Amino acid sequence: MTATRRVPKKSAGAFAVDAGATFAVVTPEPRQVADLIAFVRGDPSRAFAQSYTRDLNGKLRVSTGDHLYDTAGDPLLTITGDDCGVHDIMFGPCTGWMLTDRPTGEGRQDEPGGCRENLAAALEAVGVDRTVPDTMNLFQKSTVTDQTYFDVRESPAEAGDAVGFRAEKPAVVAVSACSAKGVASGTTLTPIDLRVPDGTAVRVASVHDGVGVDERGDANGNP
Repeated sequence: MTATRRVPKKSAGAFAVDAGATFAVVTPEPRQVADLIAFVRGDPSRAFAQSYTRDLNGKLRVSTGDHLYDTAGDPLLTITGDDCGVHDIMFGPCTGWMLTDRPTGEGRQDEPGGCRENLAAALEAVGVDRTVPDTMNLFQKSTVTDQTYFDVRESPAEAGDAVGFRAEKPAVVAVSACSAKGVASGTTLTPIDLRVPDGTAVRVASVHDGVGVDERGDANGNP
């Protein structure tokens, strides 16, 4: 049995999963990027490692069957299903300085923080006091040209696209609905849904005002 928990726009949710448990990250609307990080539960020094995930998979774009590796070089999560097939493991999470006076194509964006700050707040809500590592940016299309230059393109994700994961170790996972307006997610930011094992508490947090999030509550607004 699974339950769906909503992470409102410009916020993040964190939750614990047991080894062997599965969960999914879903974009209810087209294009919305989601940033994911994970830690070994009980040993948060072992975190999702973007660089080792590239190295050990031997590729810049991961999908079904690929592992997300931790800082010890062990599989932490495995991708079990992927409707979109396009994700990024090159870019870090958006953060406050990136979202200050940021051109968006429809004006400029000024925010108190981004995915880095929201993920940190969600981790704090579940008792994990660790620096936010570089993220897996779900539904984000990044390209490399001339073996030199890289950039971000419009996300190809369609409404309802999901990425499924299996935890290879007991883990704490945090997922944000990206706060950056622009090429990838567009100028209208939207929520992200989490499909988690029934009974899983998802703690939601945000540094943004007016996004309908109570930092003390879960994804259903419960204290």
